Amino acid sequence: MTKPAVDALRSSAPEAYLVLDDDDRIVHVSQAFHDTRGRGVGHVFWDHLPRAREIYGPHFEEARATGRPVEATIFYAGRLKRLLAIPGGDGLAVHIENLVELDVTSLATLMRSLEQLDAALADRASVQPGRRSRASLRALP
Repeated sequence: MTKPAVDALRSSAPEAYLVLDDDDRIVHVSQAFHDTRGRGVGHVFWDHLPRAREIYGPHFEEARATGRPVEATIFYAGRLKRLLAIPGGDGLAVHIENLVELDVTSLATLMRSLEQLDAALADRASVQPGRRSRASLRALP
């Protein structure tokens, strides 16, 4: 990989991430993620996220199999999220960013949430196709 490519990858890597070992055990949590995810160190990622393996798993597997970063737009637990998985020698670095959370308090708040979700998906779809990572929307039925 060329130095500009490495620099570009570093600049796109978020500060808030966690690192998984080959068994999907959380082995490290960045300082930016420590307050919300720090107590998960030593736990298997899937243990506290019901049915998450169906959503996140294929992207983790692709990153590990190809050795390249994988970016995806996913829907899990009522939230549209940006997932970035970056394989490395010390594990799989994972960044998960909440983009939109569905508010089902009332029909009006749900409508606003769906509009935000639609706008976020439109923004993600307009990303230039020449990027190294790919995006896809996966959701539970």
